[in-house]
Amino acid sequence: MSDAYQQLLADLDAFVQDEHLAAEHKLRESWEQPLEQKLAKGLTQSFLRIETTSDPKSLLAYLGDNESRFREGDLLFLHLGEPFQQLLARRLALEADDGDCWRLRSHEPITLLDDYDGGVCYADADTIDLRPFYEKAIADIATSSIGQKTILPLLAGHLEPEFDPSDCDHGEAVALSEGFNKKQAAAVGTAYGALHIACLQGPPGTGKTKVLSLIARMLVERGERVLLTSHTHMAINNALNRIHRQKVPTVKIGRLTQTKGLGAEVDAFEAIGGWEDRPKHGGYVVGATPFATGSQRLDNYQFDTVIFDEASQVTVPLAVMAMRTARKYIFIGDQKQLPPVVLSKSILEKDSFSVFARLIHRTLDAVMLDESYRMNQWLTSWPSQTYYGGKLVSAGANRDRRLNLVTATTKSSLVNALDPQHSGVFIPTNDLNARTRNLDDAKLVVELCEAAIAGGLAPTEIGIVSPYRAQGKAIRNLLAAKLGKAVAQLIVADTVERMQGQERELIILAMTTGDPVFLAAIAEFFFQPERLNVSITRAMTKLIVIGPSEERLPTSETDYVNGWIGQYRSFIETLKHIEV
Repeated sequence: MSDAYQQLLADLDAFVQDEHLAAEHKLRESWEQPLEQKLAKGLTQSFLRIETTSDPKSLLAYLGDNESRFREGDLLFLHLGEPFQQLLARRLALEADDGDCWRLRSHEPITLLDDYDGGVCYADADTIDLRPFYEKAIADIATSSIGQKTILPLLAGHLEPEFDPSDCDHGEAVALSEGFNKKQAAAVGTAYGALHIACLQGPPGTGKTKVLSLIARMLVERGERVLLTSHTHMAINNALNRIHRQKVPTVKIGRLTQTKGLGAEVDAFEAIGGWEDRPKHGGYVVGATPFATGSQRLDNYQFDTVIFDEASQVTVPLAVMAMRTARKYIFIGDQKQLPPVVLSKSILEKDSFSVFARLIHRTLDAVMLDESYRMNQWLTSWPSQTYYGGKLVSAGANRDRRLNLVTATTKSSLVNALDPQHSGVFIPTNDLNARTRNLDDAKLVVELCEAAIAGGLAPTEIGIVSPYRAQGKAIRNLLAAKLGKAVAQLIVADTVERMQGQERELIILAMTTGDPVFLAAIAEFFFQPERLNVSITRAMTKLIVIGPSEERLPTSETDYVNGWIGQYRSFIETLKHIEV
């Protein structure tokens, strides 16, 4: 093995170890804080009591009166107030949030009640050591034929992409015959004709999932076994729904508690062995996370092609885990949207955290989809010029649409904010003490929602984005108090990370922070271009931004962060400014 490949393997292993240590350190720092401080920050959730269920692996936990940052899918551990001395149970997944009660689930039967006499207890964040999965995958590519001949050369930039011209032409022709635009058809042809690898870039609203589903269908028609994977179950489930509608044999493999958003018509099993109707001859699609390939769910199971959705958020070691199961890889993502969450000061270069960014930087150009069917032309213009070299254009029925509502309020600021002549509106936040929670802005968000709904907009067409879980929770609570719980639940109010891939007629971006000192301290997070891009490209016809005004923007000691702040400044200059 060459020195370059040995160094790459060493770097991947170091990345895995660094990330584990950083996660452990972050967790311990959180645990060590005083209980009251953690409760105030939302780092701990109090419970009035916990109860067993008929399932020995599940608990019901009845919430106390504090607000925490936890959400469905998070891993928790229970204690009586002192995490290090009064531990009740580790690694409980927050399976369902029913408002006043959480369902917690473990892989093993829960025995905590032997030490629990009832009453108040607490949950802190927990983690699991995933290093064995990564280490096995890295060891496999170091010794296997596919690792040495394909995966390592691809990641090192030493393997030039190859394509079968006749397959490329066929894939493109099929896509055009089914109404795809030229770039979408070119992307289908490129993926269908690739011998080893294809990278497809899907900016917001350009039909990425539509393209993915046709690629999957054509590969299956050719007799291929396809693994569809991503960094989250939600991304996998959404793509599987679209593929299944193409009449493709499709199944989801994984915990049955991770099927949120998966259509009822899509079969789901804990392991591939449970799929008794699996075609014995011919192709099909299996949706699963990369970790499933290293467990009994899919262990030693081989595919012909792996399709990575949301590939810009998949780290290189995570990608390797799935890549070792096949000989061809299709990466679909957008390096201008959110990158992976990386905790450590990694040995990998910053452009190498994401497998998609690494491949584009070192190996090949991606076919970029360039027509957005989501945003109207006024909302498309700035992100196109700033992030996509002016190549992204608005197309389809939304191109010239504006949000036209009935005027149902007498408050002039709300009338101006919802004026259809202005697709983008900016309202400066006035609370100079606000950090991660801003009640004044939250109340304004609720007023805007009330006015929009009174004007005829369905609550399901409203999305609220914030950088912080605490602000999202505050807004959801106010919405429930003002509109009622049933209506409030129809409005999505969440963080940027949870909104990627979604769209709404009206998006309200509640940036929350008004404290200039705090803003300077978190500038690298707050002004991250990928975060801003995702936040502002969820809207179809109306975007309202509530955030720090130009005169309150900080100056960073880092040049690239100053560049990001400059981008934010140029963006809000394009919006209609309104005072409330």
